[in-house]
Amino acid sequence: MTQASPPRKVRANGQHARDKILLAALELFSKKGYAGTSVRDVAGAAEVNLAAISYHFGDKAGLYQAALHEFLADAGDDIPAFDTPGLTLQELLRRYMRVCLRPLGMGRPALLSVQLRVREFIEPTGLLESLTAERDQAYALLLGILTGHFGLDAPDDELEALAFSIFAFVGNLYSAQDHLASRRPALLDAPGAAGAWEDRFTAYAYAMVSVESERRKAAAHATPRPA
Repeated sequence: MTQASPPRKVRANGQHARDKILLAALELFSKKGYAGTSVRDVAGAAEVNLAAISYHFGDKAGLYQAALHEFLADAGDDIPAFDTPGLTLQELLRRYMRVCLRPLGMGRPALLSVQLRVREFIEPTGLLESLTAERDQAYALLLGILTGHFGLDAPDDELEALAFSIFAFVGNLYSAQDHLASRRPALLDAPGAAGAWEDRFTAYAYAMVSVESERRKAAAHATPRPA
């Protein structure tokens, strides 16, 4: 009996092969990191030869950048305005959450791409300094919303702590998504999941702002202790 030959790897240069390579790279980079993933690993997972990766992406760095950016290419479309006069704090927070949570409605590749971005902040490769600028812009937008709400000329320490806390729990949804998916997959996969998280996070953030407002009022009316 003749032993079956192993399947031949694809010699591919079409869009389908490119998509397979990119998905395989995204899965591996998000799990093992940049340093822990080789181009050979990606080729094996995508069932293509190394030349196909070189043809489409040039090198490992080019493949990594594509995995980080291409699945989120449409995430910035139709960003709502934040400078519209008369918006309430809840409306501003809801618009902010809508922007942050847009990848939730874009499918698993987009979620993995965000997860990979979070990993890039923890284990920076030095290849993608633009991500730091994107993160800083998102944080600055939230800080601006809060500074305007409290009527401050500049954020103080407590306002920075509040903004950091809100920013952190939004980011944790992406960084810990594997844990959430294993326990409550419907929270990520069910129809309307992105909208449900938008409602939750808007309410959570508003409650945190309310607590900070009460803390500031109490501090303002506190009787100074005798020296």
